[in-house]
Amino acid sequence: MSGSRILFFLLAVYALLAGICLVFPEGGLSLAGTTLTFPSIGEVKSSLLPARSSATEPSPEALLAQRHEALRRAEQQRFEEFFTSNPARIHFPGGDERLLDPFFSALDSAGKHRLRILHYGDSQIEEDRISGTLRAGLQERFGGSGPGLLPLSGTYFNLGTSLSCSATLNKYIVFGEGERRKDGLYGVMGQCAVLDTAISVSVRPLKSNTTPSSRFCRLSLLTGASGKVNLKYGSRTYNAAPANPGQSIRRICIDLPDSSSRVRFTLWGSADIYGVQLDDSLGVCLDNIPMRGCSGTELARISASQLGEYAQTDNVRLIILQFGGNPVPYRTSAKSISEYASAIEDQIRRLKALAPDAAVLFIGPSDMCTSVRGKMQTYPSLPMMVDSLKVAANNAGAAYWDMFQAMGGEGSMAQWVKASPALAGSDYVHFTTRGAEEIGNMLLETVLLYYDWYKLRQNGNE
Repeated sequence: MSGSRILFFLLAVYALLAGICLVFPEGGLSLAGTTLTFPSIGEVKSSLLPARSSATEPSPEALLAQRHEALRRAEQQRFEEFFTSNPARIHFPGGDERLLDPFFSALDSAGKHRLRILHYGDSQIEEDRISGTLRAGLQERFGGSGPGLLPLSGTYFNLGTSLSCSATLNKYIVFGEGERRKDGLYGVMGQCAVLDTAISVSVRPLKSNTTPSSRFCRLSLLTGASGKVNLKYGSRTYNAAPANPGQSIRRICIDLPDSSSRVRFTLWGSADIYGVQLDDSLGVCLDNIPMRGCSGTELARISASQLGEYAQTDNVRLIILQFGGNPVPYRTSAKSISEYASAIEDQIRRLKALAPDAAVLFIGPSDMCTSVRGKMQTYPSLPMMVDSLKVAANNAGAAYWDMFQAMGGEGSMAQWVKASPALAGSDYVHFTTRGAEEIGNMLLETVLLYYDWYKLRQNGNE
């Protein structure tokens, strides 16, 4: 058959099909209970001709990338709005949130390298309040367990963990009532017990504590560079090895069964004891170090060599300082407040020099009320104190969390006292246990928000 005849045949077939398409009912033709359908002219055309792609429509890959970028920008905008206007935001030197990036990087590596946080503060953090909430939240997210460093001769009750000794030991303490020492060898907690007899030590969790802090798998006894210390756990006796040159803190370290919640051991000898660490071998550790009645300047009395050695040996990556409330009733003039802020700035610079790998977060005082003409109102000098400490902390290279504004600003303490259940005590200064937990959760959520911002920036760079 010639080519022209083939072409004529095909055109005839196409014409016949087109005719059928035109006359065939759109709804089909019913025949003996069966419906016959035939495609329309448009459907035939679309099946024969290739679809034209619009030059303006992106590929699926490009479209997905656009959607992810839009979500990232929306998320970034949400973060930036919080950072610029939210009262619970953290204030950074020069507004640079990257100050905490090394700490966040350490959190990401906590499953391989244990890190430690030191939380110094006044009576607002006694009993492991605020610290315990922050520790539990970080351990649940990044791993780790245990209550951290506990003094052998506890000064105050702890809400989560009970440590008791069979005898009361003499001690040196850098704050409050107690005997001072000239060499500054108080240990990192600012208090040391003097072991001069045999004692038994027992640690157990309190019933209300079900957080990771109630479990541990490693015990470390911290003792001075001189003297003899013996520790008996189970049927085995351990001794503190002689100190190396330049070493000011010796350790007796014992591995315990996983997820231990109780431990009992015996000590005897003659030496300074700086505390007992109860932790995990990995994850996040946080030491609660309350100093009742202190302004924060007392840290200068603790040996620089011991602070620096502890920070290096235990991989301290964050130091939290929570002070400023105790001076408020007494420092009422601009000059006295400025002098105190300058002293705090000096303390921060000292700590940053001793622990260069650690970021410093200063938490200012909460709202505090006093009677003014028969009405409980914020101390008149408190806002000036807050602003001065914020500037001092940032000048020294530390971040600042404004607890005063975070809880509501002026007059908020009176509202916290009136809350049901009460979030603050009748002294209009201290939080109740419930109130401290709320503050702790607010701090935790704020820190984790900045961590999420760090991760968003990391993913954006990648």
